[in-house]
Amino acid sequence: MIVRTGFLIAAGLAATLALTACATDAPQASVDASASATASGEPPKTLVGTWQLVQFQPNDAGAAPVKPDTPDKYELTFLSGGRAAMKVDCNRATAIWEMTPTDGTHGHLTFGPLAMTRMACLTPGLDTKWELNANSVADYRVDGDTLSLGLEGGKGTYTWSRKPE
Repeated sequence: MIVRTGFLIAAGLAATLALTACATDAPQASVDASASATASGEPPKTLVGTWQLVQFQPNDAGAAPVKPDTPDKYELTFLSGGRAAMKVDCNRATAIWEMTPTDGTHGHLTFGPLAMTRMACLTPGLDTKWELNANSVADYRVDGDTLSLGLEGGKGTYTWSRKPE
């Protein structure tokens, strides 16, 4: 009888914890969704999705654009809830992001600190440049399937193309 009572108490406790965990997931999701800086708490559909790097254009006089050897090595995925996932050559990164749209196609955008792997890629790439510049992103502009991320002080622009689903 004692064993059975102990079992029932343990089962009841497990069920309570399971239900509590389910109940706390929903409010957490709404808190995360408000992490992006839009008034509605949801990122505009124009940013959500995966983008592939087309080029980085430094703003130095006469500087040529820097293009990846293979565009699918550099991907930026904006997730709802203010999170971003990145493929940066042979490395991976994650960060939080916040935005303040000025209209439906452009506005202010910032990334939090990157959590990034540090593998030595076989070929020199743009991974270290992006790692250094991601926290300097100041604004964004979406024109159809093209995303431009401007750096603070006009130091350059990253141009991305929406990856087909």
